Amino acid sequence: MELAKLESKYKYKYSKFFKKLWDDGMIDWMDGRRTELGSDETWENTIYPKIKENPKVLLHTGGMDFEMLTYNDMLNFKFDEFWDMDKHIFIPFAKTDEGIIYAFYNNVKTDGESAIVCIWNDMNETEILAKNFEDFIFRKMIEAVYDIDNDELSGDYKETGFEGYRKDILNDLKTISPYLKQEYVEILTDIYNRENVIKGMISYSLLSRDEFSSLIQKELDFEELNAVFEHECD
Repeated sequence: MELAKLESKYKYKYSKFFKKLWDDGMIDWMDGRRTELGSDETWENTIYPKIKENPKVLLHTGGMDFEMLTYNDMLNFKFDEFWDMDKHIFIPFAKTDEGIIYAFYNNVKTDGESAIVCIWNDMNETEILAKNFEDFIFRKMIEAVYDIDNDELSGDYKETGFEGYRKDILNDLKTISPYLKQEYVEILTDIYNRENVIKGMISYSLLSRDEFSSLIQKELDFEELNAVFEHECD
């Protein structure tokens, strides 16, 4: 019923892959809660402990400030008045603390599925990240172990460090694996379990820059990959 309301609002049909994740509760970082948090509640203290061990999609691998939009956020999303919505068809599903929006982009389709874009609102730039939602998840999960900022990591994992982070992202992989193509699961399993952690001056990585770039191009390649365009009205 909820997904049907979103499809009605956006005049859009979500893919079978996304619908399966939605039906299984994998998209819902609120874990079924639809009421507002009380004044003495925070998401970190109230919801997160319930889903930490069996995470929702990209809970730990989306990025330190990444979060899936709640159902209410998606239903009541207000597009910026400067966005050219006559030209571009965006269906938002995630955001960052900095105001970046992730969305399905219905203007570009591959085999009937919408591309995924990152909308940099303060820069009037939108980048195409993947040809579909499954590829987007894979990309984010690869990015999660490349060039991880030391300060951000130590902020969230003061006591356990990188190995605490590894435990959390392996939990992400555990819960998303039944939905991803086997090739993606095998690649992520290999990388996430590597003993050799590449430690730089300001970051950690489990793969080199060359391997990271090669994986993105090989596994996610399509004509519009990484294309950038302006999304505001002229």
